[in-house]
Amino acid sequence: MNYYRDSDGNKYSSSVVDRKTRKAKAERLQMQIDEIGYNVCEECNRNDCKPVDCSHDISVKWAKENGRVELCWDVKNITPTGRKCHKKKDTNLIMSGKIV
Repeated sequence: MNYYRDSDGNKYSSSVVDRKTRKAKAERLQMQIDEIGYNVCEECNRNDCKPVDCSHDISVKWAKENGRVELCWDVKNITPTGRKCHKKKDTNLIMSGKIV
């Protein structure tokens, strides 16, 4: 089983990281619903950019590899993004070498 560390040195299993990440994504989407009444892509600001996913500003992969696993479930690190914009954002980061 894989274990990942946070910035305080605490250790988390993959299943715990996944569970906490799913919960944070649901919380972030609910925060947007509570604020404006529906989910919208925050990249293009359109509500027809569906389905709305949750994009991590600092990737889960990077957080796991660099001992910052708490970023996986930090709602401040999650942006509601339509799937098309999410893929475009990830592709642009990879192409520019700025994937984090």
